[in-house]
Amino acid sequence: MKWIFRHRPMWIPITTICSPPFGTLYLGIKMKNILLVGAGNLGRRHLQSLKNSRGATRIFVVEPFDEARALAETAFQQVTTDLPEKAISFHRSLDDVPSGIDIVIDATPATGRLDVLKRVLALGAKDLVLEKVAFNSVSDIDQARALIDQYAARAWVNCPRRLNPFYIQLRSLLANTPISSIEVVGENFGMACNAIHFIDLFSFLAGRHVYDINLGGVQQIVPSKRSNYIEFFGVASGNFASGPEFKIVCNESAAGVNFKIRIVTPIEEYLIDEVAGRAQVTSRDGSARVVDFRQPYQSELTGPLVDAIIQDQQCGLTVFSESMALHRPFIDAAYELYAAKHEENLMRMVPIT
Repeated sequence: MKWIFRHRPMWIPITTICSPPFGTLYLGIKMKNILLVGAGNLGRRHLQSLKNSRGATRIFVVEPFDEARALAETAFQQVTTDLPEKAISFHRSLDDVPSGIDIVIDATPATGRLDVLKRVLALGAKDLVLEKVAFNSVSDIDQARALIDQYAARAWVNCPRRLNPFYIQLRSLLANTPISSIEVVGENFGMACNAIHFIDLFSFLAGRHVYDINLGGVQQIVPSKRSNYIEFFGVASGNFASGPEFKIVCNESAAGVNFKIRIVTPIEEYLIDEVAGRAQVTSRDGSARVVDFRQPYQSELTGPLVDAIIQDQQCGLTVFSESMALHRPFIDAAYELYAAKHEENLMRMVPIT
């Protein structure tokens, strides 16, 4: 029998399949206990994909808002699959979740994530996937690294371009070719909240982790669509140690979201339009070819990601220590920019997520 929780921390049957108690076996296999913290827009996509994981799992969903919980439950039920059924319960608070959690997916905002991390590690979690921006203060980054080490946990940050077959193949093609420059230019794509996505992609393609960044070209700091957060418009520029140089340009426009990624090497130039799902590759002799691709949805990624963690104790996302090395320069620079134009705070926290 499959179980879904609604409004109270108890298991309520909705479909006759199986009824495994916590921590027991399903068809001779010990069920893995997965905790999803945060079931908003992105959290729901994680949850839908979890239904397509290959293993027998028990899923705990923590979401304090009734409407978001109800939407998440509906989204989960709408997914059809021939894979093993999942036992699932919905809760308002982490207080309702028992110990013995194996894997955590944290889809909460960056502000407050350190407290979530402390609590889920105390529940026994050894594998964690954190949404970006993982932390929005250098102090939180340092404390989080210490906690991960203290609990001997494994963690990754969800910058999913690393899972895209197109970028995986592109990385292989560029392995023996130095990248001269990389830039992202577009409109309304959310520089503050998405810069770390692009920095992570640059790092992935170039095989570099140490960089400097300058946010002096950011001209506007405006309220984000997310309450209590901000966004940037302007130019961020920087250099990785031993190259390449990079630039992120985000302009404000009445038009919708659009951006293109340009990668320049001594032999080819790549112009990548993720919105259109097309990349143009131009050689030095002027010849060009077009490659079509797509960025998989989060609702396609999380299940296989969890399968990889269960089977191999690793996955294709950015490992925590590497991601924090990429987060730190950007968060430090973003705070200095914010403090100079708005106000300082004792936590040295920049309100981005």
